[in-house]
Amino acid sequence: MAIVLPYRFDTSSVWRVILKGAFAFNALIVFCILYTVLISHQWTAAIGLTVIELLAVGFTRVFIGYQTGSVGTLSSERVVVEPNVLLSVALPGPKGTYPLDRFSAIRVEFRSGPVSPEVQGGPHELVWLVGKPGTPDIVLAQTQDRAGRALGREFAELLRLPVEEVGAPITIELGMK
Repeated sequence: MAIVLPYRFDTSSVWRVILKGAFAFNALIVFCILYTVLISHQWTAAIGLTVIELLAVGFTRVFIGYQTGSVGTLSSERVVVEPNVLLSVALPGPKGTYPLDRFSAIRVEFRSGPVSPEVQGGPHELVWLVGKPGTPDIVLAQTQDRAGRALGREFAELLRLPVEEVGAPITIELGMK
């Protein structure tokens, strides 16, 4: 696949689905708490639901803190990263305009897929634009089935940056003999 600059990227879709699900679950539990207190007057059930909601809020905060997606445009001179907002909630992460001389490399991060044949999916990679100190790392692409190595090299050639690879591309063959 040939990359053409300016390159528009959106690596936030997976995290948007996860966070929408987390927010929906939190809203459902809050609704259940209100119903239990205001309509059915079951105080012990309300206490249990409140504990569940506190745990759900904790997990949602973890999801928000670890989300890595970005939306923006990469050109030969700069990368412009749009603010990451979901349901009017500002998510942490890079935003703004960064000149390309603030970046030191392209990183291909290999991640293994599921090891069970019943689970769909496979190995995948994240292709990062690695910032120098004071500049954030930005996810440019998510790839599958070892396509990240070639894409990372293509980005590196276009931007005149070195490529670094982290994580081991794991190949597991499962089959019946």
